[in-house]
Amino acid sequence: MDYVFVIALTFCVCVASSAFNLEKKNGWWRNMLFVCALAAGQGLMYWLGSLLGGTFMYKFASFAKVIVLIICFMIAFRMMMDTLKIKSGKNLFLIDKPKQLIILSIALGINALIAGLIADAAFLPLFGKITPLLIIGVSLIWGLIGIGTKFSQVKLLINSLLNFIAALAILATGIVAIF
Repeated sequence: MDYVFVIALTFCVCVASSAFNLEKKNGWWRNMLFVCALAAGQGLMYWLGSLLGGTFMYKFASFAKVIVLIICFMIAFRMMMDTLKIKSGKNLFLIDKPKQLIILSIALGINALIAGLIADAAFLPLFGKITPLLIIGVSLIWGLIGIGTKFSQVKLLINSLLNFIAALAILATGIVAIF
């Protein structure tokens, strides 16, 4: 279930990179650089979340299962809200300046930051210390899929459906954690 959680958590990189190949001026290497920045942002935000969670989450260890469910519900809810934006095309990001890429990377990493809060052994440790690296790797794969497929209305619908399924997978992880 841990692999499913990481795969679902990082799907947002595929959605964000879908519009990178819209402009003809962006070469493949530039798009790949954008994807690498988004993937690194996912891993960094998860790591920062785990550092932040390590400072105070131990106080909630007696409620660990409920906290995991609440956090998974929060992430799934955010993803469900994004699903509506993906379908209508409001989630398309065209990058012109490095500042925009940094802001996009931080915005995409919010779910990873929230997931990092429960990275402690009492909650949902996933893969321990290598989890941020695994998140970066899976994000790179999603990003390559995003820039490798041609942009179309069908792609937006498929991204929307896959984002909905990813949200359900994260929610299912929280439900499984209770048992």
